[in-house]
Amino acid sequence: MNSYDVFEQVEKMGALPSLPQTLLHIQKVATDGRSCADDLAACILRDQALTMRVLKVVNSALYQRSDRERIRTVRRAVIVMGFEAVRKLALGLSVFDMMSKLSRSPYLGTITRHSLVCAGFAQVLAEAGRRVAPEEAFVTALVHDIGKVVLVECSPAHMDLVLRDHEEGLAVLEAERRHFGITHDRAGRRLAARWKLPLELQNAIGDHHDIDPLRPPRDLDPLLAVIVYADAISNFTCRPEHHARELAIGRCAAQALGIPAARMEEIYVKAADEIAQLAACIGHGVGDLLDYGQLVNSEGGTLVAPAAISAEELARRTAAQLELYRHVGEGIAAGTDADELLGDILDGAVATLGFRRVVMLGIDQASRTLVPRLCAGADAVELAERMGLPLTRESGALAQAVLEHRAFHVPMAASPAYQGLAGSDLLAVARCAGYAVAPVMMAGAVMAVLYGDGGPDGADVVAEQAAELAGLATQAALVMSARRLVPQA
Repeated sequence: MNSYDVFEQVEKMGALPSLPQTLLHIQKVATDGRSCADDLAACILRDQALTMRVLKVVNSALYQRSDRERIRTVRRAVIVMGFEAVRKLALGLSVFDMMSKLSRSPYLGTITRHSLVCAGFAQVLAEAGRRVAPEEAFVTALVHDIGKVVLVECSPAHMDLVLRDHEEGLAVLEAERRHFGITHDRAGRRLAARWKLPLELQNAIGDHHDIDPLRPPRDLDPLLAVIVYADAISNFTCRPEHHARELAIGRCAAQALGIPAARMEEIYVKAADEIAQLAACIGHGVGDLLDYGQLVNSEGGTLVAPAAISAEELARRTAAQLELYRHVGEGIAAGTDADELLGDILDGAVATLGFRRVVMLGIDQASRTLVPRLCAGADAVELAERMGLPLTRESGALAQAVLEHRAFHVPMAASPAYQGLAGSDLLAVARCAGYAVAPVMMAGAVMAVLYGDGGPDGADVVAEQAAELAGLATQAALVMSARRLVPQA
């Protein structure tokens, strides 16, 4: 593949010139000191999906009011959530929606997560440096890596090769040149120009890798400087071997942006809060943004990928799942044996959600290993017998669900895009295309884990199944809590 192929792909994407307009309209309203709630509401109302998502968030538990008022208008949402919170939410969702319409790759989750983290740092750095409007920095950071979407849509297979080479030590840009004949920053500039985005935005997208953060030029453009350092800081690993370089980049960022060096630690903390708040508004932890499937809103708000299940089938499953919830609730009230109810939940995951194999695993805290407890589905017994895995990286998201207290969806598990999330030992045991994991939480602790897949060499797990499995994990927690059934090693 060469740069001509990439530019040809840009032309195809450029045929969708309306995609960035919501971003630009929101940014314009946010930077206008005369704007009010009505102006922002009018901007959001141009996008029906965005309107529904904002209303869903403002009516969620995150913004639940004591009077339990149901918010039915975007204008009221702006008043309740605050102008700034709605602006960030709308911008973030618009970017994710834009990227989803351009690509369906699982690597999209990695791109969007980095964009969100970078945007949080860009806003806080801009606020501290006072040379760039924070709103401008925020939206620029959200789209600064749009060129990666271009490359991955050109050829997911070539992007897998890029990721493989990077894991083996080759610089990302060099790997992109090797397999695409062009780097993502140059591809991004081409797309930004095709979309006729503002020149400052085009330059930030196209030039952010041309600046060495340890040796910036004296006349560095303020907006480009913010993006360069936000991008660099958002990639910090905090590993001992990288500590000296990362500390030096922090000092250079302070000097280049006109920020007192003593404030950098404060900025890191503030940025983390900003990122977490926006992620919470979207409905996911920051780590969840790594997970492609978790970004899909099957209710029709902002889509990162088209639903893999038809509306009719989704409705059927939802009805069956609600019936299962009712059955479990009645069983708890009637004192039905907890193991029997848990077995019904696992059977429901197979019969209703379409998993071929489902396993419930407890946790042996002494040995830090997973312990198979119950299973359902074809070949599930054989799988369960091999799933007594340790809580290590090799067990992938199965272990991370326990350690991070959150659900995971890992489709296309063999793809390098997941960078080890799938777990080599788990894949060797399961031999599946992809899987879903959901923790069973009691009193803030993970007491068990639900695992589901499509069977050895069978169908992949789709986003709707992963989300529904998390719902069944909640039901399992209710059963275990009601019966004080804590799995013992």
